[in-house]
Amino acid sequence: MKQSLKAALLSGLIFPGLGQILILKKPTRGCIFLIPSLVSLFYILHVAYEQASIVAAQLANGTLALDVTVLAAQIAASRVNGPTMTAATLACVLCWSASILDAILFGNDHHPHHHPA
Repeated sequence: MKQSLKAALLSGLIFPGLGQILILKKPTRGCIFLIPSLVSLFYILHVAYEQASIVAAQLANGTLALDVTVLAAQIAASRVNGPTMTAATLACVLCWSASILDAILFGNDHHPHHHPA
């Protein structure tokens, strides 16, 4: 399997930039994708945790009924759709996509490999 394809699969299926770092041995290039993705993902998970904590607290103190319809409505109402969440989501998606394309287009497959005889 080509190195660029291995890198693209690693970056696409596991986490952006890992293919560049682990397979292509280009850590600086990989960090261009990995660091913004990590920051974005941590922000998204932080907001999701905060929202889940609010719903859990309301369930625990009895201010929210344990009804699927009511829970679904409460979760939908608590969504954070601000510009920061949009930017974090967009950064994550763009870094993920760009890391796959980068691995495929700029992988080191164009260098001849010397195979032992």
